[in-house]
Amino acid sequence: MTVTVRYPGRICLLGEHCDWAGGASLVVPLPLTVRVVCDPAPDGLIVESNLDGELLGQQWPTQGVVDRAGGPLRFVAAAAQALVQRGIAMRPAHLHIDADLPAGRGFSSSAAVTLATLDALCRHVGQTLGPADLADLAFVVEHDLLGVQCGRLDPIACAAGQPSWIRWLPGPKGQVSPKAQPIRPGGRFHLVAACFPYSRDTPGILSTLQDAWIGDLRDALQASRARAVYTAITAFGDVAAVGARAMMAGDAKALGACLDVAQQVYENHLADAFVALRAPALWRACQALRSHGALGAKFSGAGGDGSVIALLPDQPSALAAIDLLEVRGLPAWYCPFGKENP
Repeated sequence: MTVTVRYPGRICLLGEHCDWAGGASLVVPLPLTVRVVCDPAPDGLIVESNLDGELLGQQWPTQGVVDRAGGPLRFVAAAAQALVQRGIAMRPAHLHIDADLPAGRGFSSSAAVTLATLDALCRHVGQTLGPADLADLAFVVEHDLLGVQCGRLDPIACAAGQPSWIRWLPGPKGQVSPKAQPIRPGGRFHLVAACFPYSRDTPGILSTLQDAWIGDLRDALQASRARAVYTAITAFGDVAAVGARAMMAGDAKALGACLDVAQQVYENHLADAFVALRAPALWRACQALRSHGALGAKFSGAGGDGSVIALLPDQPSALAAIDLLEVRGLPAWYCPFGKENP
């Protein structure tokens, strides 16, 4: 029997980096997705994929493997291994993976691939896991097995597939635990997302911020950098809570203002303090979008010249913003969410 599953990417509207530092995040799904079609196979785990226009194929033992240097399809092989470790016996499978979700642009393509693979392989053997279990297992695959510097936001947001507010609560051993709540938008929001035509260094950005976060406060420079990161991430979490209330109220202007606040915090406290987070192309794109009439514009994801999002007042202005971005060489998408008449 053929199994087909599809998972979206995600946009972090507000609250970046709070998933490892504490605070809150506001996320919405992208209309861009990863699709996995799983068929029975005579032997092994066979994968064929079309990711970012590149045709790839590989085969592993049925139980998968963990290979940190295994290329883009390493998430698939590690997902099978994670399921075996969980006690779910694998059967030979032939996976076909395709996506219109770009990789390396802050839209959680690896989380979507991992979730879709986990879900498809489970259904292939007659089992199902809920969104929370799939998100937990996807984090294990990426973070624990493959050593990816990532938090729990991406798999939680992609597995939910709907606007969500996530609180990141500190635990007794310093870990941060999520508490996710679906959000019902109070109106229609006209969001545009775009990515720059090159990959940013997400691991470098994360290590820069996390090293500063735990810096030696007895050293004046390290203390200054720790203060900058703490101030920025605290502000990101605070404005996410304000943005969630604006979304529920259907107040696009207030939500747009929250985007601008977050971008200003990024520029004042992070881009000025850390070379890895400087983003001149992002700044220029935000300025152009605001001049075009955007209610707010900001970075999305880890930061840097990776991706930019903007909230527009209506569909025509959103489509015009896409033209503006694409003329500048940025692939862009219209990502509306919420109901027209709630």
